[in-house]
Amino acid sequence: MKNYTTKWIFQRVSAVILIPLTFWFVYQCVLISNYEYSEIRAFFFSKLNASLYFILIITMLYHAKLGNETIVEDYVTSHSIKKITKSFISALIYLCMIITTISLVYIVSS
Repeated sequence: MKNYTTKWIFQRVSAVILIPLTFWFVYQCVLISNYEYSEIRAFFFSKLNASLYFILIITMLYHAKLGNETIVEDYVTSHSIKKITKSFISALIYLCMIITTISLVYIVSS
């Protein structure tokens, strides 16, 4: 993203989305700590819980990508290192998004 205003807005929007999802996730973690394996599987079989978890992880990864790219843009002076680092960050984040998607599809479909 070249437009820094757009990047700033996306980072703030993702942060606002993460606020209620983080509270939901922490609450669910407290509940899940007392669950048996079958109850945890049932938790992820719920389309609502699986969807909220998916949105949480994807939004968190995207928010982290934007934040890390901003740090690189602000503090790395070498143009070539900046380009390599930003490419590595993007590749790693997208790989994590793909793994998350495949994992949740596998859990929900099994």
